[in-house]
Amino acid sequence: MASTVSSGLVRSASKVIKSRPPTEGSSVVSPRRLHRVERAYLRQLLSPAFALLAIAIIEGFSWTPWQIVAPTTLLLTAVVASTFVGGLVDGLISAGITVWYYSYLLSSPGTIFPYTHETLRRVLVYACSAPAVALMVGVIKQRAARIAADAARRERDSSDAVYASLTWSREAEKTGREAERRYRAFFDANVAGIVHAFRDGRVLQCNETLRRMIGFDTVEDIKARDIRDLFQERADFDRIVERLDRGTLSVEEELGFRRRDGDPRRVRLTARRLEEGARLVVEVSVVDITPQWMAQTQAATLETKLAAQEADNAVLGREVDALAHAVAHDLRAPLRRMDDLSEALIVDYGLRLDGEGRARLNRLATTSRNMEKLVRQFIELSRLTGGELKREAVNLSAVAQEVAESLRALRPGDDVTCKITPGLSANGDPSLLRLALTHMIGTAWCATAGRPGSYIEFGTARVGDRQTFVITDGGGGLDRPYAGALPGAVQRLDNGYGPGHGPGPGPDGEPGPNGGLGPGATAVTLVMVQRIIQRHGGRVWVEATPEGGAVFFTLGPEAEKSSTSPSIPLAL
Repeated sequence: MASTVSSGLVRSASKVIKSRPPTEGSSVVSPRRLHRVERAYLRQLLSPAFALLAIAIIEGFSWTPWQIVAPTTLLLTAVVASTFVGGLVDGLISAGITVWYYSYLLSSPGTIFPYTHETLRRVLVYACSAPAVALMVGVIKQRAARIAADAARRERDSSDAVYASLTWSREAEKTGREAERRYRAFFDANVAGIVHAFRDGRVLQCNETLRRMIGFDTVEDIKARDIRDLFQERADFDRIVERLDRGTLSVEEELGFRRRDGDPRRVRLTARRLEEGARLVVEVSVVDITPQWMAQTQAATLETKLAAQEADNAVLGREVDALAHAVAHDLRAPLRRMDDLSEALIVDYGLRLDGEGRARLNRLATTSRNMEKLVRQFIELSRLTGGELKREAVNLSAVAQEVAESLRALRPGDDVTCKITPGLSANGDPSLLRLALTHMIGTAWCATAGRPGSYIEFGTARVGDRQTFVITDGGGGLDRPYAGALPGAVQRLDNGYGPGHGPGPGPDGEPGPNGGLGPGATAVTLVMVQRIIQRHGGRVWVEATPEGGAVFFTLGPEAEKSSTSPSIPLAL
């Protein structure tokens, strides 16, 4: 009967558990957990059944000829079983049931007090013993459960620790392999050749860049060699190791390496110490700088040759200048005596000569003075070859205007129209640029004066893709008597200019305008113009037609950069 009741209760409890809807926010109960809950309910329901089973056995034997001599033993066994299976609470419930049954078993029906002194004592003893046994077994079970739980927890913690250790080891191994792979990729892809070697010269490892740099087939071929074989001087490696041993953090040098085929290479080397376990390893990084080194060597050689050439040219120039200066000074004394002699002849014998004789003496005096002027120009030309340029902003338009006004004041009878573009400027030596403009404009004045519609223009013109300064005039046809003497110079002389307008004397033997301001059409003055323009980094040339001429000149890049004219750029 007890088993039937217990089975029914278990089935009903299982139905309740299965039919209970999940609470809000809870997940669906897994079948395994549901089975565990069912077993817990079954134990709680079956635990009091041990007491009922013991009562049923005693009652059953009461209807037989056999009697149970010590029913308390069976009842206490049921209490112990209930406590062991269900727990302390189930054991106390079973103890209560058995105490109730034992008091019923020892009672005497039909009396006012159903117990005798002996039966009452037995009931009280059992009433105290049954809960005590349940309590003792329950405590023992709880302690055993705690011990088992602690052991399980320690085992679980130990398992977790072992699992964590294994997991960490696997992750560390994986991370190490990944780091090794990345390091190797970076090591081989480095633009510098890298080699690790021991102190004794044995090569530990090297990258692909070094292998390609020194021409080996495989890295293993390099490992089989001594690192000293890679240096042009084997002692270089030992010297680097000694410097590292003295405490130097890194060594940086430029030295020679040797390829496998013996071809020397120039490299920039960096060496530092590494620790490989208990051994010292030297890391050597090299960058091939052979092309740059060869270019620098060639440049240094060319600079040396250029410096020597410049020194020779300077010495030669000084010798030529000294010779020209000496010749010029040596010529001045005879010319001065010729001039004095001409003056004396005119004073002493002028009245005895006819007009033709006096004219010839005047021309002789004029010629001597012109020769002395040429000597002074030679001296001035020699001074132009030396000295330092004093660069500053020069208003070329203003200088040209002043030169034109000076020429007009010197020759008021010449009807020459001057057109000067305003705002032309450059950076250069003011005195030298003024001298060059004086000679060029003066030569143009001599070429065009006395002709109908005479004019001189100073401005700019585009030649190719460059802007240049240009001086144009309305002079006649060109005859270049100095072309052979001045190759490449501004050769702008015309013997058809007429008296007073060329390199010769003016009417009545007087010097022309070239003798007054100095801008004559002599070869020396034209060479002076060329020298001035060249010293400013430019060049000068002439383009002319029978109807007119034009002198073009440019200044160097420094003068062009400093031009203040916003609308007229300068060019080389």
